[in-house]
Amino acid sequence: MMMMMMMDPLDAVLDEVALEGLDGISIQTLWLRLRSRQPELGLNLDPLSQQFIWSCLIRTAEIRFYLLPENRRAVTLHDRFVEVDRDTGIQELRELREAEPLEVYPVSVVTGVAGVQGSCRLFRERVDVSEQTRSAELTLEQVQSRWGERLVLVASQERRYRALIGAEGNPELKLPDLCYCILERLGRARWQGELQRDLHTRIFR
Repeated sequence: MMMMMMMDPLDAVLDEVALEGLDGISIQTLWLRLRSRQPELGLNLDPLSQQFIWSCLIRTAEIRFYLLPENRRAVTLHDRFVEVDRDTGIQELRELREAEPLEVYPVSVVTGVAGVQGSCRLFRERVDVSEQTRSAELTLEQVQSRWGERLVLVASQERRYRALIGAEGNPELKLPDLCYCILERLGRARWQGELQRDLHTRIFR
């Protein structure tokens, strides 16, 4: 008999937070990621479900909450396989392509901080509001009204690394900072992946 391993819904939520990397994930982007998750989450993301997920997150020690000095730009999910020729498997380069959207997560490798790896442009500017968020037990509606897209959720280093290397990977293996950031970028792309051309010429020039 074939056994299918199903991920616990909360683990799936934590996985989505972790895969967004050291930059963190805003609340609206979290809902976007969960709706497009493969395999599907299996939960209806109505307001009650969203509040339940939020209540679980503020009680999860592996998650920290940070306030950015500016609103996080909206993340747009683009299916790059739309441009892949079904017969050849080659990506077609259209003559008239829309302008590249502004980079939501520009590469800024964090160095010199013990126990931290990843890319985060506002790493030193953002403010940790984890204790404030947890002690007041702010509801999702209160948080969205108070901070909007300035609030981001960041998984612990251990959780982020585990999401990238998988359950069978060796957590003791240490990667150079740049290699880790490339892996982080691939994790953020989820099943879409990244083109080597883009990684070399546009993202990690």
